[in-house]
Amino acid sequence: MESITSSAASLGEALMACLKAMTPDPAAFPQQAKTSTYEIAGLVQTERLAVRGRNGRDRFIIGTQSGADWRPIEEEWDENLTADDLEWLFLEFVVLGEIEGQEIESWGFPGDDYTVTIGAA
Repeated sequence: MESITSSAASLGEALMACLKAMTPDPAAFPQQAKTSTYEIAGLVQTERLAVRGRNGRDRFIIGTQSGADWRPIEEEWDENLTADDLEWLFLEFVVLGEIEGQEIESWGFPGDDYTVTIGAA
């Protein structure tokens, strides 16, 4: 799979555009999404707030092959899933599934400019 990149005002919008570009059927969740790597550039809130992937800074990278749980996103994947809902589900079940021991309250994507690149793991 070639990498897919999208930029948007929110992480959810950029992520939604990338995922929809992975499948010819927008109603079908792209199964290859579960085994891809996600590189995120933009403002990331962890224990501290940091810009990632801009001005030479390391991107925020999630590899989705171990602790990620895609079932909640798959169950909601249809034309009614909003970018905001996708962002929240991605954070709670994919990002935090990969980074064990973290509380969701300390994590977020509060910026207004994100680039997401999805590539083969």
